Amino acid sequence: MRIAFVYPDLNFFSSPVKYRGIIALGIGYLSSSLKKAGHQVSLIHIIDKFDQEHYLDLLNKAKPQIVAFSSLTHQFNTVKMMAKLVKDNFDVLTICGGVHPTIAPEESIEVKDLDIICRGEGEEAFVELCNALENKKDISRIKNLWIKQDGKIYKNDVRPLEENLDNLPFPDRQIFDYDNMWDGDVRVIQVLTGRGCPYDCGYCCNHQYRALYKGSKYVRFRSPEKVIEEIMEAKKVYKNARFVNFLDDTFCLRKEWLEKFLPLYKKEINLPFHAHTRVEVLDDEVAKLLKDAQLEHISVGIESGNEELRERVLNRKMTNQQIAKAFELGRKYGINMSGYNMVGLPFENIKQVLETIKLNAKVRPHQMNVAIFQPYPHTKLYQLCKENNLLTEKEITSYFGNSVLTQKSISNNEVDFTYFYFKPFVQLYKWAYKLGGKTGVLLEKIIDAIYFQKNLYPFYLSLRPLLKKLKQLKQSKFTAEQ
Repeated sequence: MRIAFVYPDLNFFSSPVKYRGIIALGIGYLSSSLKKAGHQVSLIHIIDKFDQEHYLDLLNKAKPQIVAFSSLTHQFNTVKMMAKLVKDNFDVLTICGGVHPTIAPEESIEVKDLDIICRGEGEEAFVELCNALENKKDISRIKNLWIKQDGKIYKNDVRPLEENLDNLPFPDRQIFDYDNMWDGDVRVIQVLTGRGCPYDCGYCCNHQYRALYKGSKYVRFRSPEKVIEEIMEAKKVYKNARFVNFLDDTFCLRKEWLEKFLPLYKKEINLPFHAHTRVEVLDDEVAKLLKDAQLEHISVGIESGNEELRERVLNRKMTNQQIAKAFELGRKYGINMSGYNMVGLPFENIKQVLETIKLNAKVRPHQMNVAIFQPYPHTKLYQLCKENNLLTEKEITSYFGNSVLTQKSISNNEVDFTYFYFKPFVQLYKWAYKLGGKTGVLLEKIIDAIYFQKNLYPFYLSLRPLLKKLKQLKQSKFTAEQ
């Protein structure tokens, strides 16, 4: 079978490193599994402004028998549009997998131009589908798939998870146009060391995945040796790679795994690496292990500086003291640490956002990522917002779009102001804390007074186009220097 994957890669986190799109490892795993089974795979990777004529031309050249979409929730409207174009111009099957069809299957299968949706991990299901089609066998009972056939919708259960991840082939990286995705000489090898997250953050869909796979072992790890083998293979393809980026939600989850993996990584790979983790699992011993193996940058979630809001609403049970300790460990071992933050949380007020700003000023992240809270469907926080009539009809378009909530505790104007001026205020408070003493306390009070001048928010927000232009000029200078 000939399969053309289509990925509308239309958003990603801001970074001083210029890149265009991401290596979507989910598609990579599907592609390698299909190729191993003897099928032909291509990828249409939408990383620029969508061009309908070019899109149809690429499909025509690929001559697929199946067009496969991968979709997050905010990408799904784009997927619907692209699926319609496929059906209007080609006689092929369409299938959609990824997070959105998994957590919102009823909505997804109702889309007229999608024939099949895949729920959960799809390597075995997609191979079974293509094998059955090639051999003209019935496809209506394939697990993980919901299938429209003969006027019916067959809603099949998911199969048990693959517990031994070493059984999976390495993700197909060559399907991506790697050289076209980066500006300058910076290159990265992206890797997953496991699957599944044990935590239950209110804004995340992990609890839905665990419920879907009840009875299966959800959190799984690959063997250290297999991960090393994959990176060594990737290094042969990407000869100028500068660092490795581990994409796991919580890279440091198992200390005993790190104790086996990191010395092996240092011996065999010897490249700087980046990762994500939780502050609760960082201690002195782990930080030292990471630094010895050339950890260069690690990201953690701060989310809110108000402990009660962070625990009660976000279900993240960590203290400000734990957050501060993690950043102290980063400085002790010379590890750059980034923090993720959100504003406009359910029931948040302007004072609580200031607590988040001040916490960032105190812990001094190497880089701050700030997003406006988005209530993704079927998450616990979405349900909370729905029950409290906070939702509007606005569409979620990205992690960084405007708030789609309406709240008494904080206005959308206040959310916009705190989002856009989050980093400048962090810098101001950092100066105050650095000064210390009476002068620092006085400066902090002056900054507080400026922050709470709500009547000036419209003026501050009117300056956004000018400030964005200055930021673009700064980034252009950075790129030129690189």
